[in-house]
Amino acid sequence: MRVTRRTASASSGRLALCTLICLASLFSSTGCQASTTAAMGDMASPPPAPDAIRTVANGDGRAKAPELDAVRRELRQDVTERTRQRLENLKKRKMLSPAAADLKLSRLAAAEERTYLERVSLDAQTRLTPVLGQHPPSQYFVYVDRNPARQLIFVGYFDADSGKVELLGADLVSTGLLRRGQDSFLTPTGVFEHLPDNFGYRAQGTKNERGWRGLGGKGSRVWDFGFQQGPREFRRGVYESQMRLLLHATDPDQGEPRLGGMDSKGCVRVSANMNRFLDRRSILDRHYERLAAENPDMWLLAPDRIPVSAPGSFMVVGDTAAAGNASR
Repeated sequence: MRVTRRTASASSGRLALCTLICLASLFSSTGCQASTTAAMGDMASPPPAPDAIRTVANGDGRAKAPELDAVRRELRQDVTERTRQRLENLKKRKMLSPAAADLKLSRLAAAEERTYLERVSLDAQTRLTPVLGQHPPSQYFVYVDRNPARQLIFVGYFDADSGKVELLGADLVSTGLLRRGQDSFLTPTGVFEHLPDNFGYRAQGTKNERGWRGLGGKGSRVWDFGFQQGPREFRRGVYESQMRLLLHATDPDQGEPRLGGMDSKGCVRVSANMNRFLDRRSILDRHYERLAAENPDMWLLAPDRIPVSAPGSFMVVGDTAAAGNASR
């Protein structure tokens, strides 16, 4: 199991340096290959700093049942149900075949099956526990199932009191697909931490030569998990190689209908609605919220965000198709 974790730095000088390093090694607008020119052209200009930014409520650092219920309802209403409606509309307008639409809808429905949820919960807990240490704080996280027959992302909550995880809802994703003769990666499994060392950014929404907005519409959030090792297919066949692992939106018109199947060049692609939900609720911004509390002028976080009480920083990638999930 791969674990990526380092100590975050709050120094403004360190942040500036990390930002430059990040920008020099980001990815093309269609996938996860390094391309400085494409990355620079797709980074949105920093918005003006708001007069007041909502910060995380301190409290005891734990989400209460009412908050979890509210997050669950919001996720279902603003993300899951909208994905269902989008798929039904695409099928009705014959922009997606009935078979393809029904397959994706069935995968979304699987996210509510008890047996499958138990398997995802166990895999998430097994992977997270050794990373969090002996006295971890309660926190939200995301779990990505790269299983070719699932292709789902879950928003979860780790309860430090019980040591258990609770899954709050899901949406379709696209993970990496190895393509013969093309530079592509299989999304690596493991636990990856979102740190200011790999400072994120927002998409400009620019189109490539194929009219594809690879990081989503303008202003879409990009979460950067740094350089990772993953199976790569290129000129020498399939071999382990270094890639930059991102979590980001995809083209709203061309990319979103393809969510629910392996399709990316290695990164994790999410819908615009899931992108907005994670951004608005600061689900993965534990370290960034702390920096924002010290530096209200930090431009990355959404000015209208309403952070959950216990933001996290971990993206867990598993594969429920593999035997002994957490060892893969």
